[in-house]
Amino acid sequence: MGGGAFVAILASLGRHHGEADPTLLQWIMAALSHILFGKLGFTELTVVIIIGIIILAMPAMIVIAYLASTRRAPVRHADSAESFSQPE
Repeated sequence: MGGGAFVAILASLGRHHGEADPTLLQWIMAALSHILFGKLGFTELTVVIIIGIIILAMPAMIVIAYLASTRRAPVRHADSAESFSQPE
């Protein structure tokens, strides 16, 4: 992707937004409150802690996956590089 196309995509993101439907947002908030606080019995602090753990777990899992993939990669030794440079 060229630099101009990338800039055009980023510029278009600022122009494309919609207004939130207040009725829908109220319904979603009421449904979440009913489920989380009513049926499950969570407190506000519990919900904040759960969301915080999820937010911190995502980048941690990415780092763990990266470290696991780099440890499994085969190690190239200097001896193998020298064998290719010598004519037979």
